[in-house]
Amino acid sequence: MNILKSTPAYLTLLALLACNPDTNQDYHNNKKDSAIADSPAVIFYRSSEPNEKAFTFLLPGGWNVSGGITRVDPNTSGGSGNAIEAKLYMKISSPDNKAGMGWLPDTRFFDMRRYPGQNLVAHLFPDGSNYNGMMVMRMLSPADFIREIAVPFAHPHALNLKITAVQPLPELSEEYRKLSVLMLAGYHFEYQAAIVSMEYSENGIQYLEKMVCSIEDWGQPGGGLWSNKETWYVRTEKPLFESFAPVFATIGHSVKLNPEWISREIRSQQVNSNIALQTQRDIERIDREITEHRAITNSEINNDMYLNLTGQEDYTNPFTGETERGTNEWNNRWENEQGDVIYHNNSNYNPNDDADIRVKGFKRSEVRKR
Repeated sequence: MNILKSTPAYLTLLALLACNPDTNQDYHNNKKDSAIADSPAVIFYRSSEPNEKAFTFLLPGGWNVSGGITRVDPNTSGGSGNAIEAKLYMKISSPDNKAGMGWLPDTRFFDMRRYPGQNLVAHLFPDGSNYNGMMVMRMLSPADFIREIAVPFAHPHALNLKITAVQPLPELSEEYRKLSVLMLAGYHFEYQAAIVSMEYSENGIQYLEKMVCSIEDWGQPGGGLWSNKETWYVRTEKPLFESFAPVFATIGHSVKLNPEWISREIRSQQVNSNIALQTQRDIERIDREITEHRAITNSEINNDMYLNLTGQEDYTNPFTGETERGTNEWNNRWENEQGDVIYHNNSNYNPNDDADIRVKGFKRSEVRKR
């Protein structure tokens, strides 16, 4: 059982890897210096995952959300192989639908070539067939999975796909392996992770997209099982990718889990996996260890793979005093008690006086004192 395969908290960490072009600090400095002081405010509204309220996130004003947490019915999918945990299939789109982020569901597959009894049953389950609710398919690398499965699934009308770069993420793979040791009482899965940059056309528009994907190999005890893990992307029209990077980063950093949903999901997975923990103390211990490991992994990913690529800052929530990570692409940040956030470059701007802003109660969110 892998509880974190379905929790959006871990997904948020990976968004940060996918949303940045290969820019440098000079670019960010020049962009801020040339910014128009009286340009419109950029407002992000605190929104909830639509289907089960599993987490909240900052949604840019005017953007749309579709999908959310989904669940597979073993009675209609051919088996229970993909019915253990909740899955996240959600898209966030700009008003013109030309920029957005998308989360693709974690899905288990079955590689009959690696099944110990393949000589006896392989002829019954050719590639593309269903084995206990899982598609029979050879295990793929992250880049091949994105090319053969993820892009056709997420963008069925994409044409002339060209992969321009593949960046392996060995540190992320190692963090997943450590987490599997924690969850599997000493045994561990193996992982491959990568960021894939690609270009393609869709409805006459040329897109640039970055997608993160990890492949989880269940190894010998899994007897042929493997899955994609935390697969999601950011995309825009090719010339606009850099300008949208801070928007994607703000969304990615903003996710806050619903603790009640996590608790229900953990117990649901235990039931679906026919796993009975002995005591409530065991449940609390596992939850605590997951939380601690998530924090370590968050730090590892942010520091080594994201902070060096784009400018960010730690801000203080003016209502709770908590530290929040946000982009430094704008000079000023405000927040209200509902968690909505506004960025603006004009220091004299006050969102509470802005007739175009439908919510009020904003206070300045200052850079955290060090």
